[in-house]
Amino acid sequence: MTLQPHDINLLVTNFPFKSADVERLRAAVGVHALLATRSRQGLIEALTQHPETDVICVYSAPDNLLKLAPHVGWVALSSAGAEHVVEQSWARAPHAPIITTANGVHAVPISEHVFSGMLLWARRWPEMLELQREHRWPEGSFYSNELVGRELDGATLLIVGLGAIGRRVATLGRAFGMRTLATRRSASSGASDPDVDALYPMEQLDEALEQANYIVLAVPSTPETQGLINAERLAHARPGALLVNIARGAVVDEPALLAALREGRLGGAVLDVAAQEPLPPDSPLWTAPNVIISPHMSGRSVRYSERLTDLMLDNIARYRDGRQLRNVVEVARGY
Repeated sequence: MTLQPHDINLLVTNFPFKSADVERLRAAVGVHALLATRSRQGLIEALTQHPETDVICVYSAPDNLLKLAPHVGWVALSSAGAEHVVEQSWARAPHAPIITTANGVHAVPISEHVFSGMLLWARRWPEMLELQREHRWPEGSFYSNELVGRELDGATLLIVGLGAIGRRVATLGRAFGMRTLATRRSASSGASDPDVDALYPMEQLDEALEQANYIVLAVPSTPETQGLINAERLAHARPGALLVNIARGAVVDEPALLAALREGRLGGAVLDVAAQEPLPPDSPLWTAPNVIISPHMSGRSVRYSERLTDLMLDNIARYRDGRQLRNVVEVARGY
């Protein structure tokens, strides 16, 4: 994409940047060229009052964005995914603004969350915490068998989606002594990648699943990835494997996942996302065997604002210079 240099007249955001990061942004764009609000309504009011706005940083822009801000040239999403905006009319308009994501900002916290879940499961922490709640020290066969921990060292880790998060997961996997496999949409058969021991195209996912003790889903949400992990795919999973989903709930066929867990074909699941969020109180996932659930917060971190600001500052400099921005969304592709 060929860009022209751009001055920034006004950057409007409703992302809750920390005060120190607001000052960093102001230093970059100018004291009067940044308007920070704290709510969606505040964002809409700011855009209404300032039609000269040409850059916004938001999680989700209003449907009538181009009416409120006819001069907007760049929408910087605070999320790694873009599936919640690519179908909006403004994103598909003939002269739509550039859209970028916060891809990469989440790599450290999400990869650490992945391994926290893997270690909780592998080292039997749910069972031990239940014993602690019961004030019970196990004896006999229960102690010698049911609490015997698994090891990550020497196990095979499969990362479905070798993006920024997937690469960080691969780095940590290697640090734990794991054999690392990955799939990538753009990979061809026989391709290789320095960050993993073996790289597969998505067409060979079943072959990769058959080798994996730990399966981490890190693909974007697109029509192609919806239902990617279905009953047929789970039939290829290695018996006793752990499935970790930090992608999107729609990537997994949840009834098929529940069946695999209840039948003991899958060893467990670590789920940070669900097809319906918030997860309903009566969802069978809550009581499914060997499931660890977190409320879609794996990317949350005390350093989120700092890292998003770093990315914004880099892209602000690129936007002004007319250089390619980082993390540009291809609307037709969906991410």
